[in-house]
Amino acid sequence: MPPTYNLFRSVNPYFCRMFPQAPLLTLRGHQGAVYDLAWDDTDRSWVSAGGDGVVARWSFGNTDGTALFQHTSPFFAVTVWDDLVLGGNHTGELFVKTPDNHTVYTPHKAPIFALFVDGQNRLWSGDGAGVVGMWWRDGHELRLAQQWNTSLGKIRHFSSHPQGLLMAGGSGQWCVLDEAGTLHPGAQAHARSCYWALHLEAKNVVLSGGQDGQLHVQRDEESLLILNVHQSAVYRGLTHGSTLWTCGRDKDVKAWSLDSMDALDKLKLPHTRSVNAMTLGGPDGTHLATGSDDRSIKVWAL
Repeated sequence: MPPTYNLFRSVNPYFCRMFPQAPLLTLRGHQGAVYDLAWDDTDRSWVSAGGDGVVARWSFGNTDGTALFQHTSPFFAVTVWDDLVLGGNHTGELFVKTPDNHTVYTPHKAPIFALFVDGQNRLWSGDGAGVVGMWWRDGHELRLAQQWNTSLGKIRHFSSHPQGLLMAGGSGQWCVLDEAGTLHPGAQAHARSCYWALHLEAKNVVLSGGQDGQLHVQRDEESLLILNVHQSAVYRGLTHGSTLWTCGRDKDVKAWSLDSMDALDKLKLPHTRSVNAMTLGGPDGTHLATGSDDRSIKVWAL
């Protein structure tokens, strides 16, 4: 195992007392697995992508959902772009819901697994063949500005990086696409699929989770720390304050200190099957939503 550098300090023991013991709400309605979640701040609602071919909206505080899109194939990715809701489908189609109607684009020839809106208000889409697309918008019309072919395998996740766009893929790698459109070699973080990667600005490191159940901490190609955090695939990771939240195939949702990388706590029996999706939201951004193979979405107050 790589050595642990002096990046992390001891955890505050009192912080562990702040975690929710039960969900505020359980949202049911999907007839298949919940694969992705997003928060729509404009409509104060959660948006979910399901294996049942439905993208649904759930108003904050309510348990009744409304279908925005329906298809015979699963939706694997969902995001919100200002007043638009976008869903990525198994067919490679991009569904776009405007306040008045919806439009379908066909930018990919493989399933869309990742959607992301960056700080420059551009949309990114990634598919199962390693193809990445960048989009601009003109009102409610979308324009595919450019595409890149990568060797990452399935594009699983996008996030922001100081040099550009951080991408995680099925090859187990993460890499960076810079603002000039150059794809920089990243790191072989995991032996199998890398499901997500996040740049931690305070320590200038990249955190990633993979199919191997591990959390990796890396600076460029240098491995600083490897932790076994779940019994199997780590499907999502996100940060909230000084806490890293992870979820995985082992049905668990866990919290880790970003100061020390110590385990803090885990949610009590969050789901009965694999936890595939996780996002932050709510009117004040302090609610965590989790989605599972058990077809439910749960909302937790942090």
